[in-house]
Amino acid sequence: MTTPLTDPETLVLQTLSSDSGADVQHRFVQIDGLRIHYAEAGAGEPLILLHGWPQHWWEWRHLLGPLAQRYRVICPDLRGLGWSEGRARGYTFERLARDLIDLMDHLKVRRARIVGRDWGLVVGYRACLNWPDRFEQFVAMAGVHPWTADGIRPAVFLRPWHVYLLASRGNSRRLQDWLTKRSLHAWRHRGRFGADEIEVYQQRMRTPAAYTATAEFNRNVVLHEVPHFLQHYRLLRLQVPTLHLNGAQDPLSEGIPHSYRDYTDAMRLETIPDCGHFAPEEQPEWLTTRLLTFFG
Repeated sequence: MTTPLTDPETLVLQTLSSDSGADVQHRFVQIDGLRIHYAEAGAGEPLILLHGWPQHWWEWRHLLGPLAQRYRVICPDLRGLGWSEGRARGYTFERLARDLIDLMDHLKVRRARIVGRDWGLVVGYRACLNWPDRFEQFVAMAGVHPWTADGIRPAVFLRPWHVYLLASRGNSRRLQDWLTKRSLHAWRHRGRFGADEIEVYQQRMRTPAAYTATAEFNRNVVLHEVPHFLQHYRLLRLQVPTLHLNGAQDPLSEGIPHSYRDYTDAMRLETIPDCGHFAPEEQPEWLTTRLLTFFG
């Protein structure tokens, strides 16, 4: 079921859409009993873009115009973030991946290309591992791959210290507000977010749903996902053709091993030059060209 936008939502989302250079439509659907928002532009074969933390669909604004010339581009807000509803539970990689599949089913998208950054990366990997027949190609950005434990260096798991802090003290809204702003400053290498851009993200991070999503996602990573992948990574086989991109100056993804080669059918690990954690906003032209080349 599709639900309409309210007047305040329409005004804000239309204003943000004007930055994309594309005719962006905004809609809400019911998934797992939650009102989930997605932005859509263009026509053709479906291309799904999954954002990271602490952001939402708007992080793709510089890519929407050129990508929408070739694809039906769909940018959902992950549950609890952006304009999507959340609840106290449901932030496992498995459930977030199921949200994606449910959205595809609602939109009658049988098979799609997918790009996932940060939180979107883990959702994309889990979805491609679980439902390889649903995905044509996958581009992962700004994070580790599922086989990082093979050939791991301890620093790889120590650099994202914010994950452990949020897992242990995530109920502190003051802490979350500070980390949200700090991440947007500290993890960007090329250029800087303006005060208005930071407020666009922080405003949606100051909702009860976003506070809960942030705390629960990171608790799940520490308590369940990391132990699970450390124990079971040898059993995982990725069949979907995949390009994994990390910024050359991304403080969260330095030193990722090439151990994936033993567990994937067709995957490449590459770096984005002169780039930190926020490639869609630091290197939008480079990234657009690389995506279109990979998609062929």
